[in-house]
Amino acid sequence: MNIQEQHITFNKQKLILNNQRTIFWPKQNTLILSDLHLGKAAHFRKNGIPIPSDISSLDLQRLASLIDYYRAENILVVGDLIHAGINQEVLLLEEFKQNHASLNFHLVIGNHDRQVEKLAKQINIIYHHDKFELEQIHFVHEPAIDLSLFNISGHIHPGVSIKLPPNKHLRLPCFWVSPQQIILPAFSKFTGLDSRKMSEEYDCYALHEEIILPLKNS
Repeated sequence: MNIQEQHITFNKQKLILNNQRTIFWPKQNTLILSDLHLGKAAHFRKNGIPIPSDISSLDLQRLASLIDYYRAENILVVGDLIHAGINQEVLLLEEFKQNHASLNFHLVIGNHDRQVEKLAKQINIIYHHDKFELEQIHFVHEPAIDLSLFNISGHIHPGVSIKLPPNKHLRLPCFWVSPQQIILPAFSKFTGLDSRKMSEEYDCYALHEEIILPLKNS
């Protein structure tokens, strides 16, 4: 797995964005991500839509590689760990936790996590309703309206459209970063992208398997 990084400062904290759709926070030894949507492919197949069966396992393998790479002791998911109900793909998380028994796993419950609490208790995930706060940074699922605080969120699956010659466009996941808020890309590769125009206060970091590309908002 190719890992490319961009170092930023957010509320006086040194953070590392990477092209694998996560943030590593060295001071807290914490890997931060959002929107795994585990079990989404199985949910689609149940409803008659032919989707490959290895999407969730590949996402969890990528997550395990990132934990090993950063030697992270903590993981924080800011919502939508699962997509709908508990199915066989979601239960892959139990094996994942067994393989990372010493990992402190925190979840801020998102709008898709309607059935996650029983699973969280079963496999020792610490879950938080509404928000989790650390070092005066608020971790919430949906982007915050109150920008007097420092917030890190997910939910909207941000993307960006890059124009290529002669007349093509490449859509990529991205981080949106402002002085008060970071919006994470969806960690799962089986998600859509919201490539709406950014507000002026945000800069964009577009993500590709080979690069993380800063795109300053003009």
